[in-house]
Amino acid sequence: MFKIARTSTITQKIIDQIRTAILAGKLKPGDVLPPEKELTEQFGVSKQTLRESLRALEHMGLIDVRKGIGGGAHIVEVDIEVTKQSLANFLYFKDLTIENLSELRKLIEPHAAAKAADHISKDDLQKLDQLNQTARDNLNNNLLAEMSHDEINFHRVIAQNTGNPILILILDFVENLLEDFKKVLKPDMAFSKSVLDAHDKIYQAICDKDPKKASTEMYQHVYDVELHLAKLKQDVDLWQGCLKTGS
Repeated sequence: MFKIARTSTITQKIIDQIRTAILAGKLKPGDVLPPEKELTEQFGVSKQTLRESLRALEHMGLIDVRKGIGGGAHIVEVDIEVTKQSLANFLYFKDLTIENLSELRKLIEPHAAAKAADHISKDDLQKLDQLNQTARDNLNNNLLAEMSHDEINFHRVIAQNTGNPILILILDFVENLLEDFKKVLKPDMAFSKSVLDAHDKIYQAICDKDPKKASTEMYQHVYDVELHLAKLKQDVDLWQGCLKTGS
């Protein structure tokens, strides 16, 4: 399955070959890599180099090295939560702005809403309705954190209906970032109510199986959220600036 690695970046070559084998379907979650002796012969490397490569793959979440009976390097499916956290940790050092986030949302989320209007299942349609109802109950009880979680999940259910694993990952990740922004900026009841009103319109368009309307309502919703959060961020920055200057 594997070839001798001959370059100066031997460890990376080993990692690349194993990742390629996973992509090609030659290795699947639950499969176990050949024993260490066999792998060192296939790659033409020392035990130390092989072990370094396996440690790197384990750190990436692609394998789980187990000891004892039934041990070995097991192929595992990368956990989506770990993936999202790694991406978030990278972006937090890049001066990520609300405008950056909204630019991506305006490109992708209207498309996702249109796809949902075309393909959503009865179960997922019921989930959207339930999420809206639960979110409104939480809002009426002044449980804004719980309400925010419900409305983020509303977007996740819509993303799932694209059927595209890349879009699902990106949209799920984007919603996580949005939730983090909200935790910092703490939008008020009026904002939360406007979000739920927008979700009602999106839900109705999806119910009516109207992709164009669903797309339009989603774009308007994302745009409105951007304006509101950007204004909150501006107010927070102004307040912090006043504190620093003592004015």
